[in-house]
Amino acid sequence: MKKWIFLAVTLFLMVLIFCLSAQEGEQSYALSQEVAQQMQENTATQTVVPAWFSENFHANVRKWAHVYLYALLGISAALTVSGFAGLRWQKRAGTTALCCGGIAAAICFAYAAGDELHQYFVPGRACLVTDVFVDSIGFLPGIAVVCWLWYRHIRKRYH
Repeated sequence: MKKWIFLAVTLFLMVLIFCLSAQEGEQSYALSQEVAQQMQENTATQTVVPAWFSENFHANVRKWAHVYLYALLGISAALTVSGFAGLRWQKRAGTTALCCGGIAAAICFAYAAGDELHQYFVPGRACLVTDVFVDSIGFLPGIAVVCWLWYRHIRKRYH
């Protein structure tokens, strides 16, 4: 049952990312500008935001949105893959965790690259290879944490 919930969350995040990427340049810019303005007006945000972030606040908000969305995608993709892998390889906990992590990373990388290709065809948007690397900053740590927890779970349960 859990694996289907993880799959639903993963697909939801993919649809959300696709919809955000499908926004035309002006609409996407306006949305991120509104978020940046709300963050700058929030006094709690002002106290924790470092000076280097504030210098180009709007651009930083856009890049960090990539990181956070893809971190969630990486976590949910890793949970989905590990859920469908099951505990078939109990005696090889490390192999299981690495395989699940590798598959999840490949899925996220392919989705990030496909998302950038998709943006090439959206008016006012650009296909940037650097954005795929920014996305990787999000999904790789998320996947690593899930795989490490998965490895520990298998080791405790079967060894």
